[in-house]
Amino acid sequence: MNKSLFFKAIILSWVSLCCDQLFAQDQALSKRLSTAHAKGERLPNLSRETNIDMAGAYDIQASFVKDRLTRDKIAGFKAGLTNESSQAHLGINRPIFGVLFKSGVLAGKPVISLSSHHNVVVETELGFITKKPITHNVNSSAELKTYISHVVPVIELPDIAFVSDKITAQDLVAGNTGSSAYLIHPNVNWYGQDINGITVSLMHNGMIVNQGQGIDAMGDQWEALRWLVNQVLAHGWTIEKDYLLITGALGEMVEAKPGTYTAQFNDGATMEVKFKS
Repeated sequence: MNKSLFFKAIILSWVSLCCDQLFAQDQALSKRLSTAHAKGERLPNLSRETNIDMAGAYDIQASFVKDRLTRDKIAGFKAGLTNESSQAHLGINRPIFGVLFKSGVLAGKPVISLSSHHNVVVETELGFITKKPITHNVNSSAELKTYISHVVPVIELPDIAFVSDKITAQDLVAGNTGSSAYLIHPNVNWYGQDINGITVSLMHNGMIVNQGQGIDAMGDQWEALRWLVNQVLAHGWTIEKDYLLITGALGEMVEAKPGTYTAQFNDGATMEVKFKS
């Protein structure tokens, strides 16, 4: 063996060893998340214990989600931090994404016990329902629209359940962005309309606590959706027919408190969720 081949073999062995060590570390960290979630406990802030970059956070998320999939199914994907103010708050300059589960689907006017959760927030969003699988990168909004059958109002209820409130973007990603429950309006389809112009007011016991509009998500709903689709595919997930894809909060997230939250969208569509102590 000449020197060049020898050194190449050494480098490849070193790279393989490092990859194995990183994989083992990611598995151990995701196992801690899975154990806490299964026990109904708050998730550990992994960023306070080890140096995790965003790529590592998504690797941990993938393992965490795959453990959940032994007893649940994917219903779609969610984008988060799709406005500049939320990104700046966590010191990043890009959105993040997570996985929605079928167990999180709510219907009607649900009543939720806050004592069964840790730190639920209320977000009004727009959701997109796929009419066929998406298997490759989408290059334009026009192409993206060929995959969508419905655009619907959504209330998402993430549970940002971490041990410490000093949360980083990496913590959020590793913990699957607080993905928990969500409510879809069953009788509205805004496909074909100007969805960037849609407005929403969120009321708590009749008092407005948040207002937003479609343009809040990355300045354009279709571009926010395209970002989400391409990121999901880039991280090795698949997007199937009838998946729900949500593009981030219109306005700001609101901490859930006891009482009734009503989302009033501009064309009269309303949604309601009630929280009890």
